Order: sequence, then C-alpha cells, then structure tokens
Amino acid sequence: MGEHIVALRGWHPALAQAEVRALFPNRDIRLFPSSRLMQFQLNEEDIQNVSISSGIEAVFKNGENHLFTDVESIRLNIKSHLELHPPNNETCAVVAWKHGRGIEGVSRSTFAGRIGGVLSAMDAKIDLEHPKRRFGILLDEGSCSVTFGWLEGTGPKGDVSVERRASQRPFFKPVSLEPRLARLAVNLASGPLQKGATLDPMTGTGGFAIEAALSGRDVIALDLDTEMIAGAKKNLEWSGSTASVFFQGDATDVKASIPIDGPQLFSGIVLDPPYGRNSQGSLEHEELLRQTLRSCSTVVEDGSLVLILPSEARELCLDNALQPEQRPQLIHFEWSELEHLLLDCNWRYEDAWYVFVHGSLGRVVIYASSVPQD
Repeated sequence: MGEHIVALRGWHPALAQAEVRALFPNRDIRLFPSSRLMQFQLNEEDIQNVSISSGIEAVFKNGENHLFTDVESIRLNIKSHLELHPPNNETCAVVAWKHGRGIEGVSRSTFAGRIGGVLSAMDAKIDLEHPKRRFGILLDEGSCSVTFGWLEGTGPKGDVSVERRASQRPFFKPVSLEPRLARLAVNLASGPLQKGATLDPMTGTGGFAIEAALSGRDVIALDLDTEMIAGAKKNLEWSGSTASVFFQGDATDVKASIPIDGPQLFSGIVLDPPYGRNSQGSLEHEELLRQTLRSCSTVVEDGSLVLILPSEARELCLDNALQPEQRPQLIHFEWSELEHLLLDCNWRYEDAWYVFVHGSLGRVVIYASSVPQD
C-alpha cells in the first residue's frame, strides 16, 4: 500500500508514538518536527491494527507534508498530488482540521473549499454527505506545516472512548483507568493483534480487559476479589462484548489461576496494582509487586509489560518519554529500587511516561521487556 503519514491525537503524543511502534514493529519510521506526525509503510493486513489504536487520529495514504509558505503554493502542491492520485470516479469530499491553533491567517473551511474546487475541475464526483473517499488536509501549528492525502477509512477519528468512560460503567471505582489509557496500555504491552494474548492479573473493575476484548484480542483477567470479578463482568457486558475473560485468581500465582482452556502464554502483561489499600492480605506493596512480576514472567515469552504506578504530580511531559531527571517521585518506590526489582523479576526497564491525574497525583506508565530465562 506504500508510505502513509499517521496523525496522532494530542492528549499524549509521546505515548501515542510508543503505541504505534508497538503495533507496527520493525518498521522504518520517519519522524517530523511535529510530535504528532509519523511516516511509515502500511500493508493491507495492518489496517486492523490502525483501527484498534488509541493514539492514531488519522492515516494519509501516500501522504505528503510541506512547510507552509503561502496558500497558493500549497494549493499547487495538492493539485499535483491529486493528478498523481485521482479519486478514480468515486464520490469524494474534502475534510480539513488543525493541530493546535492551525496556521495563522488560514481558514480551514475556506482552504477545504478551494481544494474542493480543484477536485471539481478534475470532474470529480463531490458528495459532502456520504462520500466514498475523503481527502484530508491537516494544518499543524507546531511545525507550521500542511499534511495532505487521501484518508484511510472515514478520516480523522473522533475519540469514541469517551462513550465508555469509566464513570459511566455500572461498576465504578474512582481509581479506574480511562478507556483511552487502558487501550493504549494494552496495545503497548501486547503489540499487533497477531502477536498473542494479553494478561491482566489484577483486573479490578476490568478496564484493561474490556479494551483488549473490544479490540478482538484473546485476554485473561484475574482478581482475588469476587466482588471485582462480578462487577468487571457487568462492565464488559455493558460495553457490548460477550467474551468470557474474567476469572477469580491470584496475581502472585498466575499459572495456577489461568483456566486450562485459555491461552497459556501471553505477549503482553498489563498491570495497575492497587494503592491506598491492600488487596492481597498482609503483603506490602513491594512484596506484592515482586511476587506478581515474577509470576507473570513465567507465562511470557518474548513479550512486554506495562506497569502503571501512582506518583507525585509534576508538570506535563507530552512530547517525549521521561528522562531520569524528569521522573516524578513514585508513591511507593524509589526509581532505582523499581528498576532493580523489575530486573530481579525477569523484566528490563525500557521507558516511562507521565500522565496527569489531578493537582496532587499523577500516574507513570512504565514499559519493560521480558528477559529470557534459562
């Protein structure tokens, strides 16, 4: 299918980039001055992984990106592009949107109208209501550039995860992850759909497992608390899935807890340990995490872990992974202790990102890879 330019959502571009790299491994990815644009090759079988992404906003097939000089120059660039990639007698429309405040002095609607005029001059069949194809134009403030091309699917995707926000579920706890972060964590840990199953060993209200199931992944979700299992099942049914993924089980002994007819090896582990309470009897936070990480490492082969831990609040850091000097203080661990703990449990720390919760609390999304065991 050729080179594509992928536009990312703005809520956390650095995490979105990491998700894309996990969903499309071993790709030669080109980065742009804007943190919300990436370019790489996509094949037909990749489109299903595009559709499950939390961070991808839109995909431009054979897209182009140009620094903005003036409207007429960009119009001519787009005209040349359309001559190479015409709509081929299919009904079409133009959609324009912006990142940030767009480009000063350029009206999206006016510019879209001008490009619609270019298509009309080419005898294209314009249908603004139900077009078969959409030509996208993205005005990016940060890089002062214009990205354009025919869009895969319907164009810039609205964030439908808001319809599944945790507070709307029948079984809700204040610490529940929002769906967009839960979906991204599942994809970051598990990689492309074809790679393997996802394990959620401390499922709580079921956020990770719901997003995995809605993506079409095989997933097993465990919790010791029968109330949590019952509530998570209600949440999954509410989301529209009929999958059977929730089982009572011990995160510190996942091999014994996984049903015999379920997957026995997993490509990704997603873990959001409880804090402010102890769900595993008398175990302290460090020992609980240690036993859980070791247990999970026994059912992963060449896989990854996404671990989400609470932290002190800090300023936003949206365009890159956290450098050591940027990392906030974790609530229960020192960073050096955590890295040693991970390695001791057969996981290698790779990266971390900060996510804002409220003025006095943040979350850190930690990514680790499995270490081969003898």
